[in-house]
Amino acid sequence: MTAQQLYDTIKKYYPQCEVSSICYTSQSCRRYGFCADMQSGNVIDFDAVKDEMCKGQTLKPASVDAVCVSGTDHAFYFVELKGWQRYIDNIDKQKLTPEGTALGYDLAGKLSASQRLCMQIVADDNLFSRIPVRFLLVTDIDTQTNGIEAFHSLLNQLGQSSTY
Repeated sequence: MTAQQLYDTIKKYYPQCEVSSICYTSQSCRRYGFCADMQSGNVIDFDAVKDEMCKGQTLKPASVDAVCVSGTDHAFYFVELKGWQRYIDNIDKQKLTPEGTALGYDLAGKLSASQRLCMQIVADDNLFSRIPVRFLLVTDIDTQTNGIEAFHSLLNQLGQSSTY
């Protein structure tokens, strides 16, 4: 199975979860405004897929916000959106340090759980031994005006998910 075939299979079972913009998968974007730029292809709202798969269950695994494919590297992308701008704007009122907040995101756990859900959908426990995987962390930090904060945040996130 290829990355595109995996995407198409998820879309076949959960067509209502495909959206035209990654912003449509984020509560933060819906509350605080959408990006001016749109990506070139659709994405699948993977939180919505997880919710459909786990209907009726009291405990639901964590999951990434979206999945998509790239035509250039033929990889399957797991995408997580994190809004840090409001955190930075109110840094003096935060209860947790940036490191503490980043640790609470459990990005490695979200990626692992999302991969397991994909393997369940296609009934293949070895799915990702054949498909290249990429993890994208999308944030609202403007690196031009908040360069130090952006760099700090991204290094924390990278350090937390370095096993992937």
